[in-house]
Amino acid sequence: MAVPTISRRTMKLTAGALGALLLITPPAAMALGWDIFSVIESTISSQIGGALTAVNGIQSAMRQDQQALLFPVSLINQSHGYINTIMTSYRGWMSGVFTLPVDSAQLASSQSLERVFLGGSSASLGNMNGLYNNSFGTLPVSTAAPQAHRQMMDMADALAKDALAQSVAADQASSSLLQIANQIETESSTTAPGTADMLSATARAAELESLAGQHKLLASMLREEAGNLAHHNGIRKQSVQQAQQMNTNLQGTIAQQ
Repeated sequence: MAVPTISRRTMKLTAGALGALLLITPPAAMALGWDIFSVIESTISSQIGGALTAVNGIQSAMRQDQQALLFPVSLINQSHGYINTIMTSYRGWMSGVFTLPVDSAQLASSQSLERVFLGGSSASLGNMNGLYNNSFGTLPVSTAAPQAHRQMMDMADALAKDALAQSVAADQASSSLLQIANQIETESSTTAPGTADMLSATARAAELESLAGQHKLLASMLREEAGNLAHHNGIRKQSVQQAQQMNTNLQGTIAQQ
């Protein structure tokens, strides 16, 4: 048997119509024994009330089926407890691992530079150039070294500074990703059915951000390797040029004799 569906709007219209009927009913109706209040009570309890009871029963049955089949409450609570156990066991320990002190510089100038590239804040990179020069020296003037040597030293310094700056930016991005990961982990311990997909999408976005950071670091490593190869190749080129110049000088000396 199909259960009649009665909307809230229909109920309000029905009650309003009955109320209006009550207002316009003459007192003679009471005298004839027609009790309008009994009619209203009977209509609400037998027709509207019965339909609402049936609808509520259907909704309750559907809710029970969802909790038993689609979203088992016991399994959801079990997964929440498992996540809480993981956070309690490993989050503090992992935070300690990420903050282990690895600085080892001894001199004041070296310690200042080390604090910059281990600080994990790109805001401090503006001081790195001066601190780098204090630790590794400045570029010789043009009268102190051949132009080829100065160019190679300048390029080697540039690659080193770029790599240090990239590592600081990577540390800062890693700190942000760790905060996002902790937030996702915390929310997953209390998530309700229907919101797990939102957390998964957030985790996927954070994973893509992490992969992008790894690619930037890989590109930096490739640049460093390319610069190292170019440096060694430049030394060989200079050796050849020096040998050729020596050969030319010897031939000139022999010709003069």
